[in-house]
Amino acid sequence: MKILKKIGIVIIIFVAVYLVLALIGPSNYKLERSIKIGSNVETVFDQTSIYANWSAWSAWAEADPEAIYTIEKDDQTVGSSLAWVGVISGKGSMTTTEIVANQKFLYKLEFFEPWYMAMTSNGGFTYVQEGDSVLLTWFDEGDFGFMSRPMMLFMSMEEQIGPMFEQGLAGIKQICESMETKPSIEVTEETVESQAMLYISESSSLMPDEMSAKMGAAYGELMALMGIAKLEMASAPIAITTKFSLKEMNCEFDAALTVSELPEDFEVSGRIQKGTTYTGKVLKTVHVGSYMTLKSTYDAMIAYIEANGYEINGNSWEEYIDDPMEVAEAERRTNIYFPVK
Repeated sequence: MKILKKIGIVIIIFVAVYLVLALIGPSNYKLERSIKIGSNVETVFDQTSIYANWSAWSAWAEADPEAIYTIEKDDQTVGSSLAWVGVISGKGSMTTTEIVANQKFLYKLEFFEPWYMAMTSNGGFTYVQEGDSVLLTWFDEGDFGFMSRPMMLFMSMEEQIGPMFEQGLAGIKQICESMETKPSIEVTEETVESQAMLYISESSSLMPDEMSAKMGAAYGELMALMGIAKLEMASAPIAITTKFSLKEMNCEFDAALTVSELPEDFEVSGRIQKGTTYTGKVLKTVHVGSYMTLKSTYDAMIAYIEANGYEINGNSWEEYIDDPMEVAEAERRTNIYFPVK
């Protein structure tokens, strides 16, 4: 009985201390970061108020590549939303609450799981055009539940979230400023011949780390098989895009290796398949630089196709000329092909 009494006293003391800490702990917070971006306000506004664009710069998305996202009504209106279920980021959602084009974008942020992260806050972006630049400010503010306040005495939202905001803003700046510099592309019309290929069909979110990991694993499997079968590559590795969706933040592609000679009776197993590449007329351009800026080159290529009366005639593909392990990012070459007629 004395032991139980002592345990009871300890529990009462613990509860009392916890309640006192809850009374003196912080009840709310506000976090704010700003950055100046050499771009026009329309570009910055679209990059931050369209949820599909967040995948390219969100620090949370990079930290939790296994997260699954759901976007509803992503049309820059009140009620648009982004929800997620992740390993690190838990379960939550973000819903647009107020939006004024090129001036402000406000949202309600809710974390549901895990329980110790459960909270609601309000945040958003404000935009101020200053000459040739935009001052972008990102903020978030909310209240701490009474029972979570003691923990906040030993945790700093500035230290926890501040670096994530700064990383995200840096990503937005890089993307928007690269979009301002329209790539000057050289396009050639060519005729390509069909080649035998071994390939693996994959899908991935648009997170660079996940795409890189899945491509690397696929090419590793293909090269292993080619090594065992003593097959020779006919060209650099290619990736054929079969689906690309900013809304779903997902893409599907065939990671492929072309083969100099592939016996007709060559057998494949597992997820490796065999086939042939496209044959016919294509438009080709060379992208030089980071894979992160490939979209700008694709946009320029599509604009060229439309302006010159061509019609896309199948799935585009990329050919990775340089090994990322050997060539600096700024100098890497990627051939981009569009089948046309």
